[in-house]
Amino acid sequence: MNKKLYLISLGCAKNLTDTESMLAVLQEEGYVLCHKIEEAGCVIINTCAFIQAAKEEAVAEILLAAEQKKENPNLKIIVAGCLAQRYGQELAEAIGEVDGLVGTGQYMQVLQVLREANAGRQICLTEDVNAPIESHGRTILTKKPTAYLKISEGCSRHCTYCIIPQLRGDYRSRKLEDIVAEATVLAREGYSELVLVAQDVTLYGADIYGEKALPKLLEALNGIEKLTWIRLMYAYPEGLNDEMIHSIQMFDKVQKYIDMPLQHVNDRILKEMGRHTTKRQIQNLYTKLRTKIDGVVLRTTFIVGFPTEQEEEYREIEEFIEKYPFDKVGVFPYSREEGTIAAQMPKQVSSSIKQKRYEALMEKQQKISLDKNRALIGTKMQVVVTEKVEKEVYWARSYRDAPEVDGGVMIVSDKELSIGEYYTCLITGADVYDLTGEVCEKNEYSQ
Repeated sequence: MNKKLYLISLGCAKNLTDTESMLAVLQEEGYVLCHKIEEAGCVIINTCAFIQAAKEEAVAEILLAAEQKKENPNLKIIVAGCLAQRYGQELAEAIGEVDGLVGTGQYMQVLQVLREANAGRQICLTEDVNAPIESHGRTILTKKPTAYLKISEGCSRHCTYCIIPQLRGDYRSRKLEDIVAEATVLAREGYSELVLVAQDVTLYGADIYGEKALPKLLEALNGIEKLTWIRLMYAYPEGLNDEMIHSIQMFDKVQKYIDMPLQHVNDRILKEMGRHTTKRQIQNLYTKLRTKIDGVVLRTTFIVGFPTEQEEEYREIEEFIEKYPFDKVGVFPYSREEGTIAAQMPKQVSSSIKQKRYEALMEKQQKISLDKNRALIGTKMQVVVTEKVEKEVYWARSYRDAPEVDGGVMIVSDKELSIGEYYTCLITGADVYDLTGEVCEKNEYSQ
């Protein structure tokens, strides 16, 4: 049997941690990761189905694997994750080359699915979307010094446009001691930057401890010796209470970077979206974060073209970010997802209007971003070097830059810099998304 395994992981960082867990399970069984599908005996495609574009990408990858199966009839194709959870057997029937499916609650049973496929039997394990979270080793696929650390699964907020609760189940926290133990191991292995991922980190612990426990978790992680940076992704605005804000400010390893998805600022649209904040509350929170956390970087996302959104309601977002400028903003045209409340709403906004609003808001934010980046010229900041681009040119990130999401700092240095090491950098230039700089010194806490 060919035990070479080819992996495709689509979608968010939470999906990637699931891919890493599946890889660890299969490696224990003797499977070996390969980097060419032509060499593989099995391909696992961990899919996303959050919006239409993600579904299309996932189906395209499955069809490419199906084409490869024509060249190698013994190739087993296993579809995992959100697309498998959402469409299950329907997907297998539509694409006959699929040999097995494993949903979001049964990742750790991927070996069972593969064994059945190798025996010529197709199974679809998508029954328990609310399955308990199993702690298992991971084979990290990100480059050092960064690794993702999932602290919870699912979501219980049920926004009207979002399919995630149906795909991932209710919010379920991991035990604090399990998270800390995994973080300790990762730090010892050289992963000095850990990105805590959840659908909403502010809800951590409420389901298993009867109270929100993110501050306690951050305190425990902050004490891990070989850990340098801790980053949070994502914090819903209604969950950012004073204790959490104080924790972000107080613990030195917790980066002063908050990604809080707002989605809109018009009160009527927020209510239609099923959000739990008002424009006034958002304004007050923005002011509090800027006041209480020194040098805080604020990132958010907006959805434009939500059903019934009027031009003046969209304009509120433009006016808002001018008065309350964010360091980073992501904009998404509304995606009509079957099975959601918003998909059934009347007065769906046309694609052309959604695209126009998307482009206008992005253009406005680019001007804000450029101004903010230019204001950093002449300042010094700590960066971690992540890549050597070419001779004397390196790519780095500061606390202002989340991996895979934001820009970074381009450094020119005639001295050799070490990948994964932390340096103090003088910012010498700026554009819309990235900075340029030169290294002043290596930081003493580099590993």
